[in-house]
Amino acid sequence: MNAVLIGINSKYIHTALGLRYVGEYAKSQGHNITLIEETINSQPLAVLEKIMDHKAEVYAFSVHIWNKPFVFKIIRMLKKLRPESSIVLGGPEVAFDVEKIFAELPVCDYIIEGEGEIVFSELLDSLENGGDVPKHIAYVNNGKVELNGGTTVIDDMSILPFPYPDLDKVLAEHRIVYYEATRGCPFNCSYCLSGITKSVRKRPLDLVLRDMDRFIKAGAKLVKFVDRTYNLDERYFLPMLEYLAAQDTDATFHLEIKADALSEKVMQFLDNVPKHRFQMEIGIQSTNPPTLRAINRVDNWEKLSSNVKRLLSYNNMHIHVDLIAGLPYETLKEFAKSFDDVYGLGADMLQLGFLKVLPGTQMRQEEEMHGLKYMDETPYEILATDCVPYEDMQFLKRLENIFDQTGNAGCFKHILASMIKHSNMKPFEFYTDLTNWWVAKGFYPQSHNAKGTAEILALYIKEKFAEKQELLLEILRFDVFTNIPGWEPNWLSWQSQEIFDKTSEFWRNESEAKKYVANYKFSSWRTIHKNYPIERFAYHPETEMPGEFYFLLDNTADAKIISLVL
Repeated sequence: MNAVLIGINSKYIHTALGLRYVGEYAKSQGHNITLIEETINSQPLAVLEKIMDHKAEVYAFSVHIWNKPFVFKIIRMLKKLRPESSIVLGGPEVAFDVEKIFAELPVCDYIIEGEGEIVFSELLDSLENGGDVPKHIAYVNNGKVELNGGTTVIDDMSILPFPYPDLDKVLAEHRIVYYEATRGCPFNCSYCLSGITKSVRKRPLDLVLRDMDRFIKAGAKLVKFVDRTYNLDERYFLPMLEYLAAQDTDATFHLEIKADALSEKVMQFLDNVPKHRFQMEIGIQSTNPPTLRAINRVDNWEKLSSNVKRLLSYNNMHIHVDLIAGLPYETLKEFAKSFDDVYGLGADMLQLGFLKVLPGTQMRQEEEMHGLKYMDETPYEILATDCVPYEDMQFLKRLENIFDQTGNAGCFKHILASMIKHSNMKPFEFYTDLTNWWVAKGFYPQSHNAKGTAEILALYIKEKFAEKQELLLEILRFDVFTNIPGWEPNWLSWQSQEIFDKTSEFWRNESEAKKYVANYKFSSWRTIHKNYPIERFAYHPETEMPGEFYFLLDNTADAKIISLVL
């Protein structure tokens, strides 16, 4: 049986992992499968043309909140041109409300309910041989939707094939490699679909490590595990971490973890892993106890916060934490406290998301209880609740936009910390003031790169911190020097020419220079100034102590900052 699988990703760098598993399993069962991956930014007619180049009996689409309108538009056109072919849908956006999907898209023939590797292959067998529609595939019979067994899962994860037969091409195109070691989640967060099965299934460890070897050998730079909670079973995940830490590779492995479930043994191990080998994403969502109870989350905040701070102190991995706005029983005041609590951890990134009231979730069933008003169509994002009116929610959207360009940009760590300190405000109060000022100045909603954001922050400093602007502009200059290499705007007081004689003398003394840059060897002054710029500052960026402070930026070693004595 010939089938074309179509994955419409949200960005070019993404890969359609679920569809790849489905396609590779079907190939292993003797079917002829073609995979097409495009994005929601592609032109619909161009995608249609690409699909029409492949004549097949079956066209299958993976449907998610980010691609549903695009996919449905393509399907309506495709069915007019290939009415004899079957249209199959799968994915979380269609699996839990099939009657509604058939009503929205009558040209659809089949909907896979749940994990599709086995049942899709069985459907292809059935269509080829004239058998009955397999269980767990919904269809319309004489105008009536047949649920046909409900949702299904893959119990034996060892049957899943390696999903990247085109791995070299994927890596050459600089796309993200996603991977599943486990499926399911034992938790029952009310806004999420992952815990509906109440079970966690593991791929055998030896097969996972074999797959990791393939990624490493091919030169993958980033592998993102999509496991909902990577660290559920220490006997399973710790050997995996130990194996990955021991490999000779530049790859980074991204893991979603529950931080308060990390044992002392794991914490001690992570203290000594190679830098950038792992990056951790930690979903906190809220620190408000009534909210956590309402969404069925049980977190030990004391242990969670202690573990996150300890992981950050290791300085060997990127730590990303999440908050969700619009959850039950959390007013703007309670959300501000959650923000302050989580911001205080000092993570490398704090992602502020907004509740999605997904079909099939407990949250959707409780929408009236919590006064949830949300988008009827994808992505079902919250507009207002009985605790957060629309005006407050829109303010949070503005704050998110501005926070992403400042706090999450990774370029302004020192200046933001100093401004919060000198404002005598808590973090959320400070970002509220910055947001209101930013909007009033007309800098919202457009996006600004790091250089543009630095200019905006300089203006904010001059207007809001007139008495401290000499200090704060110097700290901003340090952040610009260390995070936007080679950019020296004339509105900041650069010292490189004034200290030229000192720096030249320093570089001529090779033994002295090697105390700071072990592999230093003079080549040319142009190379020295490009790779190892030195700058003088009138205040220390962390202590704010006045004086003469020299810093060297080693651009050959991951932008390493070195304090000099000259």
